[in-house]
Amino acid sequence: MALSIVALCVFLFGAYAYGSVVILTIRHRSPVWDQRDAAFGFPLRALRQPGMAMYLVCTVWFILHSIIEFRYLMGEARENDLIDLAALELAFAFPGLILYTVLRETDAGDKQPAFAVPRWRIALASLYATGLAMAIYFPLAIFQVIPAPRELGPYIGISIGALFTVLSIVCLTLMATRRKPSPTPDQLRLRKAMMTLFVIMMVTFAGFTFLHEGQVLMETLSVLMRATPLVFLLVSVYFENRTEFYDLVIKRGIIMLLSLVAVAATFAISLEWLGQMPGGMARPWLFAVVLLPVVMLLPWLHDRVGRILDRLWFGREFTPVEAIKHVLGGMQRATDEASLIAASQDTLSEMFRRPITIVMDDQPLPPDTAVDVVLSGASTPIRLATRGAVGRPLLSEDLALLRSLGGVFAFMLENVRLQRKRQEQDQVAQELRLQTSRSELKALRAQINPHFLFNALNAIASLIHTDPVRADAAVEQLAEVFRYTLRRSEQEWAPLDQELAFARAYLDVEQARFGRRLEFSIDAAPEVARAQVPSMLLQTLVENAVKHGISRVRTPGRIEVTASQQAGELTLEVRDTGPGIETFRRPSPSGESFGLRSVRDRLEGHFGTQASLDLFRDNEQTIARIRMPLIRELSGVAGGAR
Repeated sequence: MALSIVALCVFLFGAYAYGSVVILTIRHRSPVWDQRDAAFGFPLRALRQPGMAMYLVCTVWFILHSIIEFRYLMGEARENDLIDLAALELAFAFPGLILYTVLRETDAGDKQPAFAVPRWRIALASLYATGLAMAIYFPLAIFQVIPAPRELGPYIGISIGALFTVLSIVCLTLMATRRKPSPTPDQLRLRKAMMTLFVIMMVTFAGFTFLHEGQVLMETLSVLMRATPLVFLLVSVYFENRTEFYDLVIKRGIIMLLSLVAVAATFAISLEWLGQMPGGMARPWLFAVVLLPVVMLLPWLHDRVGRILDRLWFGREFTPVEAIKHVLGGMQRATDEASLIAASQDTLSEMFRRPITIVMDDQPLPPDTAVDVVLSGASTPIRLATRGAVGRPLLSEDLALLRSLGGVFAFMLENVRLQRKRQEQDQVAQELRLQTSRSELKALRAQINPHFLFNALNAIASLIHTDPVRADAAVEQLAEVFRYTLRRSEQEWAPLDQELAFARAYLDVEQARFGRRLEFSIDAAPEVARAQVPSMLLQTLVENAVKHGISRVRTPGRIEVTASQQAGELTLEVRDTGPGIETFRRPSPSGESFGLRSVRDRLEGHFGTQASLDLFRDNEQTIARIRMPLIRELSGVAGGAR
């Protein structure tokens, strides 16, 4: 009984494993069913290793034996019905199919394929013919269509044992005499493992023919022989298709068996009590209620077992969600495309414990590349490559996770590129605003300077007769104003003390013009004297204070210019006692004069939202106030020195 329970679990696992491989092969490989075989010249439905035909046959094989063992545990006698007959027919089909698969996977290292060698073609045809003959004879003998011995069981066992023994000898000879050119280490290990399995199979089947029915050893060998395809699958998948199937088959198979054990344990505990439940419509619902805790526990069990297997067996330290968070955390320190690639490579290499290289566009792949993940859907070709002989192996779930994390990298790369493009566009727009404001400022100066010169010369002419000394000083101040204007007209930045000196010279000339109607004062904190400011910026506000303030009243007026700093911010103020803000303005798209609009645009171009220009009325004074960062050196300032 215990041996049958173990056999049922093994056969269920085999059916699940082979069924999973069939599904995964169809999903990942799009097989070409009508591929023509070069040796025989007719369509063959068996694909290259691992052969789809072998997978399908083995799946059916384990399903049939699961049913047989289930019926036996249910108390039914072992008898020759259709299910047993189908399993027997598959047993006779195995030798030819196995040899065909081995021939397809064996290469002599020269141009002559294995199928072109006559002895191997004869051996394959003989195994197919013998298996077909036995598959026809024994069913006819079982149903007494043809004469047969009274006890067919020993003859069937001897026939199967002899057939598989011959198969093992042929496969061992084939694998020992024919080798692939330049085999990889995994291929060499697979050859040794397969030859060892064929030796074990030969000994097992040969010994099976000499045992008598009913012996424990015979029953054990029978289970081992029926489970042989599962052993070959696990070994083959481990060495040949590890990156596609191994972790999925092993992990899900173990989870399935543990779920089976959990349900069986529940029934073992509650079976006697369940037998006492009343019949009728309520009975299935009562059974379901008993199983409900197990059903609720199974998702947690699947998750925990999967995590334990990932950590202890497959070496995975992160769940997919944790991996995405970890990668995003590593990418946060990146500021441009190069640093993003470097940070992503470091983070991925740390996570997968092997060097991961991100290959962009058409760059060559690193040498000895074993895993090459191509990201589809990205605007630029992106590949994640790694060398085969370094670090832990990457299995199917690792490759799926790597592909997902590569998608995260592609998204972040697009984001970085968009940010860079936006910054470039903002910089171009900023430069255009600065150029526009400079052009408008030059046009404004071209309008103001002739009027200023004309008014200043008239004032000087009238002073020559009444106050020659003051007229002489006014000429010198006028010369200083134009000298500074010419010197700074093509330069974007100037020290504040020079701007203040220029404003003083300008106001001196205007004072010669207005006489007692104009008084002014200039006050600046010593620590801001060498601060860098956009040239002629302060002068624009002073000119507006004279033009729209002092010149519009006949009573004495006053202009005050101050400069101070607080918490790294420079404040420039121009106060006048003119009629108010309304006279400051004239029709324009923004409602401001060209001069004020150019000041605002230049501040925004250089400092963005860190600078401001405010106009307001306070205590019978019109105040123009500029706030901007305190700049002591020009490095890093938008626009730079011109």
